[in-house]
Amino acid sequence: MKKNYLGFGLVYCVLALVIFSVLMSFYTKKKIDVINNGMSSIALFPETMIGDIKSGNPATLSHNAINTWKFLSNVGEDVGFYSSVVDTENNGRVLFESQDFLQIWYYGEIETEVIENSDERYEAKTTQLAPGDSRFMFFEEPLSLSKDEISDLRFPNGNDIRITGAKCDDTFVYGGTFTFTSGEKVRTLNIASPEVVNEEKSVPYEEWIVRLDDIDYCSLGGNSAINKKAHKLSDAYVNKHLNGEVPAGRNVREGIFTTTSSVILVFEKGHYLITYYFVIHPLKMVIRDNLWVYILSVLALVIVEALIIYAVRKLYLNQKRFELRSEKLTKGIAYDLQGPLSVTRDYLEKWENVDEEKRPEYSEKIISEVDHMSSLVTRLLELSKIHGGSVKLNREDVDLVLLTKNIKKRNMESILKKDIDMVIETDGRAETYTVNADLEMMYIVINNFMTNAIKYCEHKITISLKKYGNGIEYSITNDGAGIDKADLEKVWDALYNSGKDKSGNDENSGVGLSVVRSILDAHNAKCGCFSGFKGTRFWFLMDAYEEEK
Repeated sequence: MKKNYLGFGLVYCVLALVIFSVLMSFYTKKKIDVINNGMSSIALFPETMIGDIKSGNPATLSHNAINTWKFLSNVGEDVGFYSSVVDTENNGRVLFESQDFLQIWYYGEIETEVIENSDERYEAKTTQLAPGDSRFMFFEEPLSLSKDEISDLRFPNGNDIRITGAKCDDTFVYGGTFTFTSGEKVRTLNIASPEVVNEEKSVPYEEWIVRLDDIDYCSLGGNSAINKKAHKLSDAYVNKHLNGEVPAGRNVREGIFTTTSSVILVFEKGHYLITYYFVIHPLKMVIRDNLWVYILSVLALVIVEALIIYAVRKLYLNQKRFELRSEKLTKGIAYDLQGPLSVTRDYLEKWENVDEEKRPEYSEKIISEVDHMSSLVTRLLELSKIHGGSVKLNREDVDLVLLTKNIKKRNMESILKKDIDMVIETDGRAETYTVNADLEMMYIVINNFMTNAIKYCEHKITISLKKYGNGIEYSITNDGAGIDKADLEKVWDALYNSGKDKSGNDENSGVGLSVVRSILDAHNAKCGCFSGFKGTRFWFLMDAYEEEK
């Protein structure tokens, strides 16, 4: 049996795990699809921004590439990025490649005139006297700026910023040094001189710019590791293209762990290429961004698995207790029937040798033993029906005082025989002590309480009915010997036998109180037993019947 329940629990635990895995996989896949779709959208921008340009020298192509890099600098730290301008006729040599950079701005000269109109309102009229312009600045070492440094560069007029020894062409500020102050820290960076600069159109930096108005920091996203990965994958992909293995254009390769996107744009009939390569790790991003969802989901799974284990364990223990009760019940029945059957058989074996005068006495004893066995079987059948749920309660208004008096009359012979003083008393808080219950079932309950009280009492039995709020407490107390504390909970078990009654007979099967408790449970009533050194009190509490007004 234990193996069956272990298998049953294992199946449900595995089923819960499978359902959890399917749901979380569906949730994760949906999130990954959103990220991969975003990657596909990002890969569209280089072609869109550069447009239909099919020709250009390296300087012009580099200028166009930098404009796309500036836009792509907003993609975030999760995206590994690498881009380059490649000369295919020179063994695929890289002429210019992506890195973090600064954009230097001169906004030009603007004249503003305030004009008063007829409605006594004012409007501003601006005139661009000198056009604005910008250049890009790259550095010999990888550029890394703190948030404070980036903020200080945005307002160059109020900070100590110096560019010395540099030149300008139409695209770049190159050569020389870039010195700036942020807080108390002074940094000097060497400005790179890219291979693609146009020396013929170069002028000293001071001749180009009139005033330094703004500096933008453009970071191409991704940590160094993922950018290095993008660089490595890009080199391999460009080599495949040069070998004719992959075509130019856009190619997105979506995955769960890694998604890559490559773009190769061809210029001058294949002489020059602008390449772009993007790398992301979708699963890592989804788990990081939705960590609490996964933590709470795992906790929920653990709780569900624990509930399954608890439920299966409870079912197993209940089944085990049921089998133990059944085994005990079977042994008790066999033991309880053994006595009457032995007595009956003994009487029947002696029947032919019994005098005619004693035969009525023997007949009475045989009938008594048969009645006892019949009563035992009847109670067992009642218990079986109630436990099996096959008994339907026929509820009606039951007056407990009247029912008790009727049961008392039926047991009057036993009461008079033992000279018992039986008192029925109420607390006077209600006109009637009525419950909505099954009359026949309540008869079994009260009759069992009363017959047990008669059997074990010495002289007095007190039956008390009290009104407590919406409930009625019914109790019956006898003055007989008390029940041991260790046996108080066992009295409700089937076939419990506390010992001999006052008359010395040992005929109590114990099935009765088990039936009583089952009946009261079916009525959603509470019940209990209290016993001291002398005297025992059985009680039940159930809802009072309330007339609808």
